[in-house]
Amino acid sequence: MCDPAVCSFLTQTLCAHGGRLGLRELQENVGLSALQLENTLSAAGPRRFLKVGSGPVVLAVTDVRVCVRKFCSGCERLHLCKLHLMGRCHQGTSSCKYSHDIMNAENKKVLKKHDLSGLSENELQVLLLQNDPFFLPDTCQFYNTKGSHCMQQNNCNKLHVCRHFLKGSCKFPQCIMSHNLLDGHAMRVLETGGIDEKIASNFQAIYDFKHVEFNKEQKKVYVHNYRPRSDYRKIPAIPRIKEVKTTLETVQCRLDVPPSEGPSSTVPAQRQDQLPTGAGDKDKGKKDSSSDETSKDNKKDNCDEICLFYVWKYCKNKDKCKSVHYHLPYKWEVHDGLFWNELSMMEEIEKAYCDPKNSSLQSRNINFQTMTCSSSLVRRLSTPSSVTKPTFLLTTQWIWYWKNNQDKWIEYGEQEEGNSMTSPSSAIIENLYQADPSAIVPFQAGQHQYELNFKEMIQTNITFKTQRQVCRRPKFVSSEDVQKIKTGSQRDSSIPSHWDASALPDLGYKAVVISSATPEYNEIKQLFHQTMKNYSILKIQRIQNPSLWKVFQWQKEKMKKENGGKEVQEKLLFHGTDITSMKTICTQNFDWRICGSNGTNYGKGSYFARDARYSHAYCRATLLGHMMFVARVLVGDYVKGNADYVRPPKKCADKLWFYDSCVDNELNPSVFVVFEKHQIYPEYIVEYKEETIREQKEPGIPIYRAEGIRQQKEAGIRECKEEKSKCLIS
Repeated sequence: MCDPAVCSFLTQTLCAHGGRLGLRELQENVGLSALQLENTLSAAGPRRFLKVGSGPVVLAVTDVRVCVRKFCSGCERLHLCKLHLMGRCHQGTSSCKYSHDIMNAENKKVLKKHDLSGLSENELQVLLLQNDPFFLPDTCQFYNTKGSHCMQQNNCNKLHVCRHFLKGSCKFPQCIMSHNLLDGHAMRVLETGGIDEKIASNFQAIYDFKHVEFNKEQKKVYVHNYRPRSDYRKIPAIPRIKEVKTTLETVQCRLDVPPSEGPSSTVPAQRQDQLPTGAGDKDKGKKDSSSDETSKDNKKDNCDEICLFYVWKYCKNKDKCKSVHYHLPYKWEVHDGLFWNELSMMEEIEKAYCDPKNSSLQSRNINFQTMTCSSSLVRRLSTPSSVTKPTFLLTTQWIWYWKNNQDKWIEYGEQEEGNSMTSPSSAIIENLYQADPSAIVPFQAGQHQYELNFKEMIQTNITFKTQRQVCRRPKFVSSEDVQKIKTGSQRDSSIPSHWDASALPDLGYKAVVISSATPEYNEIKQLFHQTMKNYSILKIQRIQNPSLWKVFQWQKEKMKKENGGKEVQEKLLFHGTDITSMKTICTQNFDWRICGSNGTNYGKGSYFARDARYSHAYCRATLLGHMMFVARVLVGDYVKGNADYVRPPKKCADKLWFYDSCVDNELNPSVFVVFEKHQIYPEYIVEYKEETIREQKEPGIPIYRAEGIRQQKEAGIRECKEEKSKCLIS
């Protein structure tokens, strides 16, 4: 059986890339060898990962479904708003009668049961859209009941597809009705319903497989149940095998309510499992007010999660909220024998706890290892982990550390001084921890194989049996930081939603390392590797400079107005420079007069390249490798440049309309010259190094991809800069 944490990670990776990846692409993204990936996919089976085509391509499959009932008293399905998951619900969380929260208690149980705890809302959306027929438009009743004939023909706004096929229960291997979701009429209906061609193609492949498998099972049941004709009157029919029966029950559940009525998160409040701890049996008479208060106190005492809505702004559930209401994303409490009471000097305690060097805070007599204050118990409440709610503000960012030989705590994903090898990032480890806090996770750093035991908080070198202490601590956020995040998010909507809200300085910039598990990282990686295949990325940092970003957006709007309201052409382009200029660029933007110029063939401006290979020639090597900018550039309308240009030429001789930039070739530009710095935003810095491939003497199979770990090119092959280089973690 496949490790649930591994399955969750593979599903997350596939869904982050649109629900499917080629086998080789998947291998590169997760860091598994060809053999290990093959074994993992086989162990999980086609009900989790379906391989199609000769490539082959791997699709993410799941049995989890959204409940279709308008009112549900509790089932083993997700209770979510169908339109919200499709990005089409305009009512918002306050007025919509269906849940928009994928991480509420009931949904978390369902996701955990299906090993999907690590998925974000976007990733779950992709997974459900390509697996759950509930999200498809309705099938045409006339087409399905009148011998595949509909009077409206191509004008019909419903699917002309076999409804049993979409439920995985069509009994006919050669059905007279269409099983094709990709024909012209079906695609028009699907696109109108919010299903694009890629999702439709994934759904088609999954349900083609289900159709074949269903008919195989039907055949087995027929052979197994075969009896002479004379016995049929005497012996009742034997029910189908369990798997098929479950499928039919699922279909029946869908037939109970018309699909247009939507999913529901409405569950009767009288359910016993929803009562607060200590509240007693709801049927044993009325409770007085004192018992009500006790129930509330007990409920809060047994809850260790702070309400995100309250800490940010306002919680509509007020006293009925299951989470703790507090003005900070953390809260320290001490137990007096009866109740939990708030500790004073909260920030002082939190700041000490966030530093992995501190096992205690002696001035307050608090021991962080035993979580005690003198002889009394201490606990820390916090908002949910940032990896479980990536789109929310004021979540808790957990950082993972390991202790080296000098008793220094090193953050996972960061390079140890004097060593170029890196381990998996904190974000990757936190994702795996959230999926299963008791798991033992294998991973690879350099040439060494390790196991990370979450329960014991120990890292073990599998070969040498060396053990290291592991620590998980939150990133410190002061009350002043909280206020900045709150006011910043309310005041300034121009800041990108995916930026780290805790790293938004009033002046200057902050460099934020991007997790290698995000689509943002993969976009830059793919752009870079188009022309730099023999180089491996060590780290990608996002430059967060609110002042420069606002100016860039203003310039974009200005150019849009000058362009008659049409969108301005924008590109991600590369720029190579020396390291000493990088800080100046991140702070003040590109300026060829300050940062220098490596050429003026097409004008006196800042030069950017379509290909990373071109810019690499202008990057100076360091001990760790190279660094290169990826800038967001408003290239707009361009014309071929000239060495004498100090600005782009006029579009018309008699009008004051100028081109926006200059290029080396108007038909196929690869070099862009920009004269106005407000048309540029220095968005990323890519740290990378050249790969040296050598044969691995001993077989090693990496399990999880890590930021900065060299990509595995073939089974049994690893890269290593030096023959005698030591691993980051020994």
